[in-house]
Amino acid sequence: MIRIRGVRKSFESQLVLDGVDLDIPERSVVSIIGPSGSGKSTLLRTIDFLETANAGTIDFGEGPVSLTSTKPKDIASVRAKIGFVFQNYNLFLNRTVLDNVAIGLIHAKGKGRKEAVRIAYDELDRVGMAGFADRYPSKLSGGQQQRVAIARAIAMDPELLVLDEPTSALDPEMVDGVLAVIKSLADSGTTMLMVTHEMRFARNASDQVVFFEGGNIVEQGKLEHIFSHPNEPRTARFLSSIHDVNVLDDWKPEELVTIQQTHSKSPTSEFSN
Repeated sequence: MIRIRGVRKSFESQLVLDGVDLDIPERSVVSIIGPSGSGKSTLLRTIDFLETANAGTIDFGEGPVSLTSTKPKDIASVRAKIGFVFQNYNLFLNRTVLDNVAIGLIHAKGKGRKEAVRIAYDELDRVGMAGFADRYPSKLSGGQQQRVAIARAIAMDPELLVLDEPTSALDPEMVDGVLAVIKSLADSGTTMLMVTHEMRFARNASDQVVFFEGGNIVEQGKLEHIFSHPNEPRTARFLSSIHDVNVLDDWKPEELVTIQQTHSKSPTSEFSN
C-alpha cells in the first residue's frame, strides 16, 4: 500500500491542494477524475517532487517521506520508486527511441550499456514500438511518442506508474492506441495512479476512482460505486455531464489485441552515440 497523507500546496495566495489523503493498493489502478483546474495534476507533480508541497508525506512502506523536503536523498528515494508519464511525452528530441528508453537505465540505475539496451528493447516491444527503436521522436506520431514515454517509465521498474492525462495532447485517432497500452499494463498488475478525462477508459481499467474538486477528494471508492451509485451530489452532477460513461465492460480496442498477441522482433544493437 502506498500512502499519501496531508498534502497541501499553494501558489502564492491560492490554495491548490487542501490536505489530500490517498491510499493506492498494490497492483491496482486508481484513476483521478474531476473538472479542469481542480488540482489533479498538481497532486501528481507534488508526489514526484516536481512541485514542492507546503505539507504532506508519501510512504511506500518504508516510512513516510516529507513532500516538503529539499534533501537530495529524500527526493531521489521517492523518484526511484515512481515512473512518470507526462501529457507532452518529454522525450529527448536528439536521441533515438532506443536511447530515450535506455538512457535512464544507464545514468539513474547504473546499468551497463548492453543490459540497458536489452531492457529497453523488451519494454519497447511490450508497448508495440520495438520496430521503431532507431527512429527519432520527430519521425513519430504523438501516439507513438507517448508509447515510447510509457516504455521509458516502466523500464525503470517503478513501484508506482503515474500518468498525467496521457492522452490529452493526442489527436482523437491516436487515443485508443495509447489507452490500449495502459490497459495492457493494468491487466498485468502494474500499480498506477492516473489523472484522466477519458471516462470510458477510467470505467473499464480502474479498480478505484477518485473524484477531485477544489483541491481535495470529494469522493472515492470502487469503480462500480462511483460510476453507478455515487454518494455525493457533486460527483453525480459531474458524471451526468459526461456522455461516454455508459460503456461496455468488455471495452477492448482492436489495437489492444494486437499489442497482447503480436510482439515485433528487433535485433539487439548497441546503444547509439
